[in-house]
Amino acid sequence: MIILFIAKLLFLWKLCAAQHKQSCNNPIYCQGEILHVVQTAKIFNDSKTFVDMALVNPVNETVTNFYTMMFENDNNPSREKVQEFVNKNFKSIGELEEIFPRDFQPEPKIVKEINDPVVRAFTKNLVSIWPTLTRKVSYHVVEEPDTHSLIPVQHPFIIPGGRFKEYYYWDSYWIVKGLLLCDMVETARGMVQNILSMVERYGFVPNGGRVYYLNRSQPPLLTLMVYDYMKYTKDYEFVRQNIGTLEKELKFWLTKRIVEIRKGGKTYVLAHFDSSSDTPRPESYFEDIETCSSLPSDDEKYECYTDLKSGAESGWDFTARWFFEKDGGVSEKIEHIQTRRNVPVDLNSFLYKAFTVMYKFYMILGKPEEAKHYLDLSGTWRDAIENVLWNEEDGTWYDSDVKTGQHRRFFFASNLTPLWAGAFKDEERAERGKRTVDYLRKHGILKLRGGIPASLLQTGQQWDYPNAWSPFQNLIVIGLHKSGHPEAIEVARDLALKWVNSNIKGFHESKAMFEKYNAQNSGQFGGGGEYHIQAGFGWTNGCILELINFYYRAKIRKSKGRAML
Repeated sequence: MIILFIAKLLFLWKLCAAQHKQSCNNPIYCQGEILHVVQTAKIFNDSKTFVDMALVNPVNETVTNFYTMMFENDNNPSREKVQEFVNKNFKSIGELEEIFPRDFQPEPKIVKEINDPVVRAFTKNLVSIWPTLTRKVSYHVVEEPDTHSLIPVQHPFIIPGGRFKEYYYWDSYWIVKGLLLCDMVETARGMVQNILSMVERYGFVPNGGRVYYLNRSQPPLLTLMVYDYMKYTKDYEFVRQNIGTLEKELKFWLTKRIVEIRKGGKTYVLAHFDSSSDTPRPESYFEDIETCSSLPSDDEKYECYTDLKSGAESGWDFTARWFFEKDGGVSEKIEHIQTRRNVPVDLNSFLYKAFTVMYKFYMILGKPEEAKHYLDLSGTWRDAIENVLWNEEDGTWYDSDVKTGQHRRFFFASNLTPLWAGAFKDEERAERGKRTVDYLRKHGILKLRGGIPASLLQTGQQWDYPNAWSPFQNLIVIGLHKSGHPEAIEVARDLALKWVNSNIKGFHESKAMFEKYNAQNSGQFGGGGEYHIQAGFGWTNGCILELINFYYRAKIRKSKGRAML
């Protein structure tokens, strides 16, 4: 009787699973009744807790134990019975091992070359955090990968911190920068190799190092990671060995994430974020069901799930940047999310920058034909960014609405990414720097004491006001400086020093680095979103080290800070 019941449930589950694009093919961590029953029972405060647990028994035995429990409870188990099932069949240990990085130096050159005693002491504290965030995959995961959601990789890596106990794609870009500035070349190289291995296995870089992230990526920064590594080490052979993998990743974006936009009688091609799955995120399963529950039809719910995953792919999870009213205006409600409708400024700037780097790589490797391909592609992308995303009246770039063809004329920190990427004609560089200063001043950004906010919209989402995130402080500061305009250079310095001072103040008060801060108040950490503020914090550390290197390191200052920019 039990066997027939289990067989029937398995048939129904497979039938249902076949009708939708699941997060991945894993029957525990990505789809199926176990995921649904456990996550909707809400036995953990954070949905990510369950899908990060390891199986005590093999997959088939776990499934059998689950359906036995369901049968014994008339297919309607209590919350306590679900908790009992999880306690017997899952465990929260054994995936990762703490490891002390072999290349760690407590006082690397960057510390020794800072004259300011307060900044020097702070930098030394930052450096000391790296070993606390260094992990390697345990042999349990390597030998029994089906019993873990963690994707095994060969080399040690830096985790962000807090609830994020695995490696993440775009976090790694700024972490690698920080590691190189601390002369931790081996660890940096290993992290880049791990991410390259993802492309070789899956054809793209997943959002993070879990199987439930295999339905989406994150902003494409792998090519730029390799570029930073090459600049620091002059290891051109590393580029030669991995250029094909970089090609493969960019091909993913150029085939899977492309959208056409008609403007001024011409058709332009740009990229947008677009997950390949239309079911709830396993790590936010209950939250996604709750978010989309108010929508009237099942089809609308599935569209909502896809846009939530696409929003997670953007790295901006979540923000009113992705929320649309019916008329195309901005909404404050997350259930109005339409991420795929947006043509994002930052994504296309990252791709443009990657194309220019690929051109340089192929020139270094003596392959002019391949170099010309990427030179032409970067030119095409630059023209599309200029014609589709630049707003001459406001003097800035905006995301574009695919449906209406109109600009999303709201302040987002991402608007200014093309200035950092250099996605315009060289003769316009200084003017774009000046107009960016005017744009920041017009919106009151320069008066804020705690940094540049992600947006000026107060929705309670973590990528909206008043939260300020490290990566976009760096992108905007470096973009302003690189413009060469005197006022832009001055504003860049003011913004950088304000951010460094805010981080120092926050560290002195809390003895921790956080993933986000409050733009209104110096040193105050941020909030909002789906989870509590997380400390650690990988990319915050890498970003602040880049600014310290540029503005406080005596050796770099004398050479006008060209080294890591």
